[in-house]
Amino acid sequence: MMPTAHLISGLPCSGKTTYANDLAARCGGVLFSLDYWLITLYGRYSLDEVGQAEHVRRVLACREVISGVACDLLRRGLDVILDDGFFLREHRVRQIRAFQAGSARVVMHVVRAAPEVLRARVEQRNQQLPPYNFTIPAEMLERFVEMYEEPSEGEGAKLVIG
Repeated sequence: MMPTAHLISGLPCSGKTTYANDLAARCGGVLFSLDYWLITLYGRYSLDEVGQAEHVRRVLACREVISGVACDLLRRGLDVILDDGFFLREHRVRQIRAFQAGSARVVMHVVRAAPEVLRARVEQRNQQLPPYNFTIPAEMLERFVEMYEEPSEGEGAKLVIG
């Protein structure tokens, strides 16, 4: 059977990490969480503190390392799960093509929650911040909501709404 790369897309506090952990348990795949890598390598920081350009540089650097390791695991026949968010279509398509070039099947899982649920969850999470999560001020969540490009079938991966 062809190995599968599962990409998890959604806004902060939509339930991506819970979904990704459940998926990893079900399929036995190797889970990569972008926030874990970012915080492990750079420490917990705020976007305002480092600036948007530096944050994007860090995200892309982590994605590059994760993608390389994930491609190697896929070549070995193992499924991988990328708990990332994948806000932008361009980034999703690039990752989908990279995995497909290695002959992997790619599934894009979209995890959604209503805006009022996101706001409540972010507020609660900020008060009791888990180890590998970032504080997300309310105004930043609103910027993320505006920035997020909803995944579509035309991006090249099977689409699953989680």
